[in-house]
Amino acid sequence: GLRRQKVSVGAALAFWIANPVLNPATLVFMGFVLGWGFSALRLVAGIVLVLGVSLVAQRVAGPEQLPEAAVDAVVEASTVNDQPFLSRWGKTLWQLFWSTIPIYVLAVLVLGAARVWLFSHIDGAMGDSLWWLVPLAIAGTLFVIPTAAEIPIVQTMMTLGLGTGPAVALLMTLPSISLPSLLMLRKDFDARVLVTVAVLTMLVGIVCGLIGAVLL
Repeated sequence: GLRRQKVSVGAALAFWIANPVLNPATLVFMGFVLGWGFSALRLVAGIVLVLGVSLVAQRVAGPEQLPEAAVDAVVEASTVNDQPFLSRWGKTLWQLFWSTIPIYVLAVLVLGAARVWLFSHIDGAMGDSLWWLVPLAIAGTLFVIPTAAEIPIVQTMMTLGLGTGPAVALLMTLPSISLPSLLMLRKDFDARVLVTVAVLTMLVGIVCGLIGAVLL
């Protein structure tokens, strides 16, 4: 909706990523469950993630680039439509359904199968190993979860032997974006922008994991 109203790439991305990462209720919940050190690191790193990703993606996109969806929205808004409101609403809802739900369901099924394999390999040997820090940062960027679900997920994984570093990486990447969200926004952001967002989110997760392993 923001992109179709010609909001800049950086501003739209900041709104998108900040909502789950900097959610105040989630930060408080995290403090009570995992400790306030985790919440403080998530807050600081979340601000860096939101601002950094938004600024870099804005440069990658270019100031004059508009997504195809935004152009279509302008053309549609300038065209007089005499159809009843319910007909226009139903048509828009149907288009939204077919452009998002099938992709979401397929991506969730694929990621769910991968999650079964990943979680079955969690044990005390993982610890703070860099070999697990990187794959978990990548997995956290791709997997889709409900709001604040990263907290009980990480709590359970730490109980099973997950180290602090990989846990912090998951706390940063799991709520930020996901493969389904990237696919659903493919018409509103350039592919280079979405790839940039995914890569930078992974990198921030890895760096935060390394910092968390030292400080927490």
